[in-house]
Amino acid sequence: MPSLTAPRPVSTLPVSALHPVSRGVRLWRALTAQGPSSNRNARNLLITTTFALVAIGLLMVLSASSVELVAVGKSPFDTFYKQLMWMGIGSAALVVCAFIPLRTYRKLAWLILLGSFVFSLLVFTPLGVEVQGNRNWIGIGSLTAQPSEFLKLSIILWGGAVLTRKAKLLGNWKHLFVPVAPGAMIAVGLVVAGKDLGTAMVLALIAVSLFFFAGASPKLFLGGLAVGVVGTALAVVSSPNRMLRISAWLDPAAEGTAEGLGYQSAQALYGLAGGGVFGVGVGQSRQKVNWIPEAHNDFVFAILGEELGLVGALLVIVLFAVLAFSIYRISTLSKDLYVTYVCGGILVWIIGQAILNIAVVTGMIPVIGVPLPFISYGGSSMVAVLAAVGVLISCSRATDRKLPADAPA
Repeated sequence: MPSLTAPRPVSTLPVSALHPVSRGVRLWRALTAQGPSSNRNARNLLITTTFALVAIGLLMVLSASSVELVAVGKSPFDTFYKQLMWMGIGSAALVVCAFIPLRTYRKLAWLILLGSFVFSLLVFTPLGVEVQGNRNWIGIGSLTAQPSEFLKLSIILWGGAVLTRKAKLLGNWKHLFVPVAPGAMIAVGLVVAGKDLGTAMVLALIAVSLFFFAGASPKLFLGGLAVGVVGTALAVVSSPNRMLRISAWLDPAAEGTAEGLGYQSAQALYGLAGGGVFGVGVGQSRQKVNWIPEAHNDFVFAILGEELGLVGALLVIVLFAVLAFSIYRISTLSKDLYVTYVCGGILVWIIGQAILNIAVVTGMIPVIGVPLPFISYGGSSMVAVLAAVGVLISCSRATDRKLPADAPA
């Protein structure tokens, strides 16, 4: 007897196409494909990842700062609103930088660098403000700014322009290092004079990356590394505070360490350990309640790890990896040497600084005081990194203009 049950519709898609792994493979192929839309895909991935990190940062700043604000009688949203304001200013900077033609950055490179030097020198005037022993801030009324954050981007734009212009002469080490090396040394010196060793290390890392992309020989790298190690060692031994930080990192269980300079690091580890795999929940951190001072700043990753757990921490790390991939794609899709230097420098800056911050929070290296890009509280850092993303978009748009609509990217 024939069945009266209606036959089930048969999917026209193969089973493999419905599998998450297959969807992931198709997404990867779309992102790495060579075609007219490749550059646009990389740019869209950059923008999406950037604002995903910013959104996580806003959430964590709100969570990490609200309890302490309530304790002193302020609105729990006070710090969040300030960070939201800086995000808005940074987004405006991103748009402006994105629509500035790439050739304009090259033409104005020297002016940008000199302007950054003048801005950085203001910290040694009456406008300068000392924060936790570092004189790298300026204050005007209730607003403060950290010039060294913008110095990072200016070194990249200027150094890339100089190296691009001297491309045929870079086989000679004198042309390779002059004037980029002296310019970078001045920038590092200005920051070290303000006692901010962490930012100085990031600036040095950016300069080294520019020489790497310019094709410096391994011998020159080893020499530069030796100079950097000696310089860092001298900066450490010349400061009792830095020596104590090194001691606290080498022996965190020493008597008094957990109550002294090693206090933040110890409490950060407690927070990360307490978060487990899935975290205690957004807003439920215990370490932010008078245990980690100013938890919304450089140690915000500890609060993130406690509230969102290992899963949330890995999500942030993956987002930074995707961001790095998008910058790499923008660079490789362009034939412009200046794009290579700019993209490479910004990639090393943002990803290198993220690695340093996470390494500090997890106790892998001593405390050096660098913010986690897009996530830590701070107006100067937020505006600077979003402006850098705008420059990357300008690089991508320059590639669009050079590609015919039907040509492979």
